[in-house]
Amino acid sequence: MGVTDTLRAALGTAAGLLLMLLGSGCTTAPRVLVSPPLSCDAPGSNCVGDLMQALEAWKEAYNRRDPRQLQQLYAPGALITDDEYTAVPLDGEGVPLFFDEMSQRPTARMRWIIGNLQLFGDTAVRSGECEFEEQSDGQARTRPVRYSFAYERIGGRWLIVLQHLTRRP
Repeated sequence: MGVTDTLRAALGTAAGLLLMLLGSGCTTAPRVLVSPPLSCDAPGSNCVGDLMQALEAWKEAYNRRDPRQLQQLYAPGALITDDEYTAVPLDGEGVPLFFDEMSQRPTARMRWIIGNLQLFGDTAVRSGECEFEEQSDGQARTRPVRYSFAYERIGGRWLIVLQHLTRRP
């Protein structure tokens, strides 16, 4: 038996074994281990950076007029209060009028002006001032606002549990 015949026989045997393994259901999917997110009190955690990204995600979703993306930034049961709404609960799959009205205001945009951040483990409060601007009759109208957002870190993500917006005097 020559070298070519020996290689051909070895490859045939290997191919046969592989087919038997694949056909027998002995294959296993690779297992991926995911460690839980670091506690905000743990050295090396990036809680403040993640929280600032969550705040920017809110601004970006609002400015894109994307009510569904905006709603995903809230924890189940979160509350929204402001000058126009009082304690709008976000429960289950229901989308409150608060989000749906956004699509009726296509020129509305917001920007953060100043903010203060207090971290309490996996809970945080961000408060400060922002501005909402909207075009009306060809004129830009600006509404200065004070805000407070309370966040809870759930599954490694900062989600809003309470939001309050009020017109700045």
